[in-house]
Amino acid sequence: MRPLARRSALVLALVPATFGAARCGAPHGTKLSVLLVSMDTTRPDHLGCYGYARPTSPAIDALAARGVRFDRAWSHAPETGPSLATVLTSRRAPATGVRGNAERLDDSLPTLATVAKASGLRTGAFVSTVLLRRDVCGFDRGFDVYDDQMTDPCFGHDRAQRIAERTVDAAVAWLGASAEPSFCWVHLYEPHGPYTPPEPTPALDATRTTLEPQAIRKEWVPAYQRVGDSLDAADYVDRYDREIAVMDRHLARLFAAADPSQTLVVVHADHGEALGEDGYWFRHGSLLHDAALRVPWIVAGPGVAAGRVVGADVRLIDLAPTVLDLAGLQPAEGAEGNDLAGAVRATSGTAGVTPPSTLVAEARRREIVRDATGVDVRWKVRVRTAAVDVVMWPTDRGAHGPPAAWDIARAWLTEPPRRTPPPPAAPGAPRSDVDRAMEGLGYR
Repeated sequence: MRPLARRSALVLALVPATFGAARCGAPHGTKLSVLLVSMDTTRPDHLGCYGYARPTSPAIDALAARGVRFDRAWSHAPETGPSLATVLTSRRAPATGVRGNAERLDDSLPTLATVAKASGLRTGAFVSTVLLRRDVCGFDRGFDVYDDQMTDPCFGHDRAQRIAERTVDAAVAWLGASAEPSFCWVHLYEPHGPYTPPEPTPALDATRTTLEPQAIRKEWVPAYQRVGDSLDAADYVDRYDREIAVMDRHLARLFAAADPSQTLVVVHADHGEALGEDGYWFRHGSLLHDAALRVPWIVAGPGVAAGRVVGADVRLIDLAPTVLDLAGLQPAEGAEGNDLAGAVRATSGTAGVTPPSTLVAEARRREIVRDATGVDVRWKVRVRTAAVDVVMWPTDRGAHGPPAAWDIARAWLTEPPRRTPPPPAAPGAPRSDVDRAMEGLGYR
């Protein structure tokens, strides 16, 4: 298998910023439509526009060629729920209330959807995993249509996901139903394990031999990831690449449905995936390594510099204020990210980007997975400054981390006022499909 990226920088800034600072606005003061695409479990270094040699992503590569690519974008969390809650709100996990999957977003917070709707845009969401069902995550506020119908099997039951073909079909139909400006969010799930691409990918057949064989042990692979009897890491990486290629093929249809002269297209991942870094294979949710936290982020549309690469560190917490500014929409109150619209419109250099000096990431607080892979599943935080880059365990403060890093972590992890939790299920009550899906992934 080819060499993989080394550990480098990290994730999320601690210092709040004004949502609408230095606003550039859409061309001529008009409101643009917004097509926001979140890709599950997608590493940037497995996309062609980020330098990957295999032809996994021609549609995404073409989008990057007509837009801006952030080379060093970071998620604050290595799992879907907390990451996307921050994307939609530009708030830290303690503020969103989403510290792990299957936890509901604080319904008092403004989101990209609520701001877009208040600005007069029609709003629609089309998601592909049971973790984003409205009754699970509460992300549906502000959407006229929130299409969370799961139609396809995964994790041991028959309706845990929806394949990209069906999700994109629904989104394209909704986009084509009206010419009015819109905010459309599409989340595609394919690259997430188990790596079982639902369609053939002939474009990758010729390059399978470029992946060098590497023997791995069965116990290193999470139970939900095991497909067949293969213990060659290259087989798993090939399947992962094919999942990306299937997703990309349907993204080509989605991009074609959006008017490029009137639409801001924003594509990012929620988190990455470990493919052997530091001895971790085919997983993400308990890791604070760069492989699980570095993500692709691409912006294209009217007024966006074409073919530009921004090399400075940016964070997904910056996405919402940047999108609202570029689309000419009103800012939201209380966001913590930076507005990077100036960087997206600039034609060279690092104009419009002030790299964060303090970066923080948090791994699942309530993870109880047991799959014999040896991964530390305790609640943990990674803090990086110019002086330190350290992982710390809040429940074991005395043994880990310098005092200055703990001061940063305490500020980051400050809890909002506690909301009343839902009542526990009655003894003997049947498990819900969400519980079964979470169990299939090893989360419960």
